[in-house]
Amino acid sequence: MVRNYRSVLTTSQISLRRKGALGRQFVRSYTRMVDATVGVLFQRAVDEQQRSIDKVEVAIIGSGGYGRAELAPYSDVDIVILCRRKTALVKRITSAFIQLMWDVGFEVGHSVHSLADSEKTLARHMDTRTALFESRFVCGSPKIALEVDRQISRLKGRDREAFLARKIKDAVNRHTRYGNSFQLVEPNVKLSPGGLRDFQTLIWLGMLRKSDEGLPVLRKKGLLLPGEVKALEAAYDFLLRVRVETHLITESKQDQLTVGIQKDIAGPLGYAPRGGHLAVERFMKDYYHHTRTIFRITEDIIEVLQYGRNLGVLLGGRKIPVTSPQLSVRVSRSKIQKDPLYVFARQKETGLRLDRVTKRRLEANLRENLSGRHTLSLMRRQFPLLMSDSRNVALLLRSMHETGFLGAIIPEYDELTSLKRYDLYHHYTVDEHSFQVVQNLESLRTPSARRIDPLARLYSEVADKQVLLLAALLHDVGKIEGRGHAKKGSLLSRKILKRMSLRKDVVDAVSFLVEIHLLMSHYSQRRDPTDLATLEAFCARVGSRQILKHLCLLTFADLKATSPEVWTTWKRSLLWALYLKSYEYMATSEKAPEEVYKSHKEKLLEAFTAGHERQAALEHIDMLPGRYLLTMNAGSVRRHMELVAELKGKRAVVDFEHREQSADLTFCMVDKPFRLSHLCGVLTMNDCNILFAYAFTRSDGNVIDVFRVADISGHNPIDESRVEKIRTDLDAVLRERLDVPEEVEKHIRKWKRTHTAGIPVPLKIEFDNDLSPDVTI
Repeated sequence: MVRNYRSVLTTSQISLRRKGALGRQFVRSYTRMVDATVGVLFQRAVDEQQRSIDKVEVAIIGSGGYGRAELAPYSDVDIVILCRRKTALVKRITSAFIQLMWDVGFEVGHSVHSLADSEKTLARHMDTRTALFESRFVCGSPKIALEVDRQISRLKGRDREAFLARKIKDAVNRHTRYGNSFQLVEPNVKLSPGGLRDFQTLIWLGMLRKSDEGLPVLRKKGLLLPGEVKALEAAYDFLLRVRVETHLITESKQDQLTVGIQKDIAGPLGYAPRGGHLAVERFMKDYYHHTRTIFRITEDIIEVLQYGRNLGVLLGGRKIPVTSPQLSVRVSRSKIQKDPLYVFARQKETGLRLDRVTKRRLEANLRENLSGRHTLSLMRRQFPLLMSDSRNVALLLRSMHETGFLGAIIPEYDELTSLKRYDLYHHYTVDEHSFQVVQNLESLRTPSARRIDPLARLYSEVADKQVLLLAALLHDVGKIEGRGHAKKGSLLSRKILKRMSLRKDVVDAVSFLVEIHLLMSHYSQRRDPTDLATLEAFCARVGSRQILKHLCLLTFADLKATSPEVWTTWKRSLLWALYLKSYEYMATSEKAPEEVYKSHKEKLLEAFTAGHERQAALEHIDMLPGRYLLTMNAGSVRRHMELVAELKGKRAVVDFEHREQSADLTFCMVDKPFRLSHLCGVLTMNDCNILFAYAFTRSDGNVIDVFRVADISGHNPIDESRVEKIRTDLDAVLRERLDVPEEVEKHIRKWKRTHTAGIPVPLKIEFDNDLSPDVTI
């Protein structure tokens, strides 16, 4: 019977959901239903002892989410049971009451305190104090509840500064734990940056008095600006609705918004596919919009309060001067009409974040004074000038985006705001990803980076950064029209750039880079640049060495901005290798392919001493395919010759070279069927992730196979002990004492990989015979 009562609550909640209740209305309705249930169960526990509630000095206090009246259907019901003294009667009533709560099906968090020791407990335990600071009387003795309320009021007056400092510290630590990003692939509705806990942090910061607390206090203190209270309340309501829907669909206390749950709740929340975007993409766009609102305001206020060092602003005492590193600029109506972007030009010079007052004044001026066609045209002409070099461009782009100026100049960017494409790769929303791309390019401009990073040296060779930065900003603009964004983005970017009155050559270069911005990533990771036909096709598509430089840098910045895990040393080496081969090919493009091979052969042979050594190198090279020349340097050639000589009388020779985050393993043996599969199997058995491989067969039947490998977990180095195990296993395979398929299957069963956040995609295999004249891709 009691279990059925729990189902009545759930059924009532589903009924509320179908009526389209707002988030706050929903949780408050559910909390009232829980209140009624708690009251009935407490009354029953008291009745079982043949007492009346008036005579039993026990109060049931809701705390945490229950105290805030924001219970989701499967949230814990946290209560504090307060009594005058812990008598045997109180213990019996408490035990019976908690048992009834469990029988109903509630997950209960509870503690029992007497008035005699509650004030000491509150003074000692910050978590208990925090819970009771937002507590709420549910049922039982009002006298006991009133006395505890007085205790809490005294504590608030005495310990408020320590309490607020603790809340700020908790928020900063939580933001750090989640990477200071509100755009996680699988965010936690409650704990991730911009989630419900951040909103509660703002409420806690405004908890000065019972009669005057929360966001209105922050508004009176000037910490919230006009319109921000309304935006925060709307975001809070949305997140509550999402949390409720997540609980109801999973039938559990689920706050992690996994990829699967995102898809499941998009429909019930009222989202449908539209304009080339999936329902889940439209839902997550709104989700990130609201979490961004909460996160940015929380960050701003914490910074103004100097991470807890400037709490005098809140506590009503003497205001401590705010020494914020932010930029404050007087926004003059007459000046901004003549020079609409002068504040951002100042920001570009200083490299400082705009303070919140300046941002709000810019927003107001944009609405009231900058809506005319002439002013808009002036802003569009001025904007590219800010992109003429990469100094502080990402910073000012974010400021322009937040204040609405970027959307006014490029209306299409409003549609990219908080847009998350539902694909396997992208970790950030499209707007933030684009700003990250610009920021990654900026990171290449420091002199120290130029000395150690070939990409930084390449960046320094690009004299005019405007084309590159505009391409970085606009490369994903086509995503507002759905799939096939590169070609769509090329057309859109051309339209956008023409509004800015840019020269035709700039418009052509940027739109072309947008169209081909995926090309170099594709060729470097999925094609063999040592195949001359492949290299020729890539270079023909790129067209010029200047575009190649831009494309290489854009590809680096784009890949690195996709997610923290995507950009690796391996991908860097693949990208750079393709750039070098393509640049050299373009430089000698007037030559026939045979001339390219001949040029590489001559360079390799120059490293060998004239006479016997050079002749031996020539004989070795002539026994190998032409792509060997494009792949190996003189040091590799010399080592391979040594391995072939060492092979005599042996089944295989294995060479090992350690790299920064990987290792190169070179195998030399006589060619026989299934040799490549045997090698791959042995590497798999030894937890090696194959990053790439080159397989060459000499005309005398000896094979040279080069594998670049990394540990499959990404944590353990490939050291000499593992290489020795690889040698031993390979020898056993060649002696037919080890069955590779059987051993690999055992290894797969043993290896248990943990689940990582991501988009599930079906396996797809394609065959292509047109990309190369010699091999099937």
